[in-house]
Amino acid sequence: MAIYKRRYVPYTGSLTPEWARFFVTTRYAFAELFKSRFFVLLLILSLVPILLFAGYIFIANNKTVQLLLPTGPADTFSVESKFFTLIMIVQTQIAFLLNCWVGPVLIAGDLTNGALPLFLSRPFKRSDYVLGKLAVLVLLLSAITWVPCLLLFSLQAGLAGGGWMWSHLWMAVPILLCSAIWILTLSFISLAVSAWVKLRIVATGVIFIAFFIPAGLGEMFNSVMDTYWGRLLNFSEMFRLILAKAFREQSGILGSTRWNEIPIPAAWGVLISLCLLSLVILNARLRAREVVRG
Repeated sequence: MAIYKRRYVPYTGSLTPEWARFFVTTRYAFAELFKSRFFVLLLILSLVPILLFAGYIFIANNKTVQLLLPTGPADTFSVESKFFTLIMIVQTQIAFLLNCWVGPVLIAGDLTNGALPLFLSRPFKRSDYVLGKLAVLVLLLSAITWVPCLLLFSLQAGLAGGGWMWSHLWMAVPILLCSAIWILTLSFISLAVSAWVKLRIVATGVIFIAFFIPAGLGEMFNSVMDTYWGRLLNFSEMFRLILAKAFREQSGILGSTRWNEIPIPAAWGVLISLCLLSLVILNARLRAREVVRG
């Protein structure tokens, strides 16, 4: 057949459903992550505290094991709201560290190698691209925050019996809601940084700066103005405030009685605003560009 008679024939095969196309980037991103032995090691280490918490729950509900301890049976083994608050604090901080390793490479590589136009030239929207990258962090951080926490809750409910689950079922709500806002905050910040910073080590440093520098500026503002509102810039402590209030903890978690003066809606507003600001920054970087060559 002569070359001039060859015509373009569009693809007529099956297509991935439109609602699930974002998961294509998620799948390939996970494939790249699990090629790294260091990432697998980090993921395994992040779940080690869960095993320790599970052991504590087992001991707390087993008098026979308590008799084998040097101190004998004790009433100090308590699995209540403060225990699950501690679990959430530990696992969310681990999630922060894991996010600092994974997040900076999700978008930077695509932008550096000019792959974004290839994505957008297909039946694949910019929102699908962002959602696919976001799903990587959401699924990964969920696996070390609310999922194991609910598993520990189920373990305690099974071992305690006697209607423990029904009297403590309310704790499932703060576990899910607090995990959700923290995961979204970390994910949007990481994606925004990844879109603007190419080098992983620099991007990781920027993520740390985004949490620690505003907190320091807030404390300076408190010292100068003799107030406590500067602590709104301490995003980690705002999350802990939300967490403590959600689990009805009034002492031992906040660290200062003046934290009670900060309204919970203000703490929620800070984290939600941080997510929206990160999304705006990310959108500005990923805006599609058309190059016209004459």
